Amino acid sequence: MQIEIQAENLTLTNELEDYVKLQLGLDDSGAYDRVNNVLVRLTEVDDTHHNCLITIEIEGIKTSVEVQNTEEDLHYAIDLAAKRARKTAILWMRRYAA
Repeated sequence: MQIEIQAENLTLTNELEDYVKLQLGLDDSGAYDRVNNVLVRLTEVDDTHHNCLITIEIEGIKTSVEVQNTEEDLHYAIDLAAKRARKTAILWMRRYAA
């Protein structure tokens, strides 16, 4: 699985990158074996809001899971988007099992 993290209008530090990967929680337990690619886009919308957009491509599913969250706190936006992305990815993998 490839994870790509992009940042727009903010600095992507190693700490922030590690935080995103930790919150994604796409571990090696086998539950996420069909996840091919994950793209995380972090954006500073304005002086007070941040956006986190997560796109997950799953093997055998023609469309991708896309979850977006905008909050005042960047870490909170990441937390909420990552939680919804994980849940949605699991749901889709169960629903569209090969």
